Amino acid sequence: MAAMARSDKRPVTVHMIAKHVSVSASAVSTVLADRHEERRLAPATVERIRKAVRDLGYVPNVAARRLRAHDPEVHHIELGILTSFEAPLFLVSRVLRQVQRMADARTGPGRNFSVSIAMFHAGRLREMAGLLNASRFNGVVITNTLPDDDAFLAATTLPYAVVVLGRRLPNYCCVLDTPGEIGRRAAEILLGRGCRRPVVLTPALLTQSTAERAEAFCTTVRAKTGTDPARVVAAGFTPTNGAEALRAHLGAGRGCDGLYAVTDGLALGAYQAIKDAGRKIPKDIAVVGVGDHEHADFFDPPLTCVGPSNETIVEQIVTQLFDLMNRRRVKPVETFVPPSVVMRASA
Repeated sequence: MAAMARSDKRPVTVHMIAKHVSVSASAVSTVLADRHEERRLAPATVERIRKAVRDLGYVPNVAARRLRAHDPEVHHIELGILTSFEAPLFLVSRVLRQVQRMADARTGPGRNFSVSIAMFHAGRLREMAGLLNASRFNGVVITNTLPDDDAFLAATTLPYAVVVLGRRLPNYCCVLDTPGEIGRRAAEILLGRGCRRPVVLTPALLTQSTAERAEAFCTTVRAKTGTDPARVVAAGFTPTNGAEALRAHLGAGRGCDGLYAVTDGLALGAYQAIKDAGRKIPKDIAVVGVGDHEHADFFDPPLTCVGPSNETIVEQIVTQLFDLMNRRRVKPVETFVPPSVVMRASA
């Protein structure tokens, strides 16, 4: 695991931003509180302030102000997981359980936690109700975003501590796969089995992480065989989507002796399509998934998975989130979690 800090440990304050932009501190506070329209600040001034916030690496300290506003004897801390409706629910629930478990371990006299999920349509994070409400959360984990969401986040400063899972965004703490490693390892497993007609199965909507997994797989296959693997695109992330896409590919007589599915949900659907076509796993088609689904051992045959350690990821997320809320970290860091391989009968 590697972390890369964007240094300068001196906290950036509202007054520093105001001096940088040559406006009043109250104008900066107004923009940070998302009240600039109400107070009729000029759009150009708002954009200058937001740019300074991003350029200087300001981390909101709203969480600390909220803690001081509560009963001094009992600090109640609200954590949120922001994810898309389209994300595989088993992955979301796994993160929720692990975050809650780590939050519970930090609960003690005078301090308790609650963890909730808030959902948005992929690509439409900016439309989420209450997103810019400083009183809603102390800290959030954001995951399963599309490029439009990432662009919005890169241009926005949310009024609470934020850690982003699975993508690289400027001015945010990010926890993500070691770049390229998951796709590369999946390709090596299939090629090592002697597969010469590998296929990569992806959803139509690609997040930063799923796109990178697919591209790294294709790059590795191309480098080792001189040809590109076939790409099969599913309409969505569900097993039904995966089954329909691979069924069409096999039904058209296109070759496949090894399958890499960028999510385990798609892999589960692929199992059904492979069996419907009268093929056997792994004799005719070897399969590798990503994410180590909680039921991967119960697939028939059990599914080989490549992916980062979920416990390590959540540990890093929660540690960074608490550092931000407690002001122990001022500048964002990127933390890379290397993949682990769980070899099972499918490959």
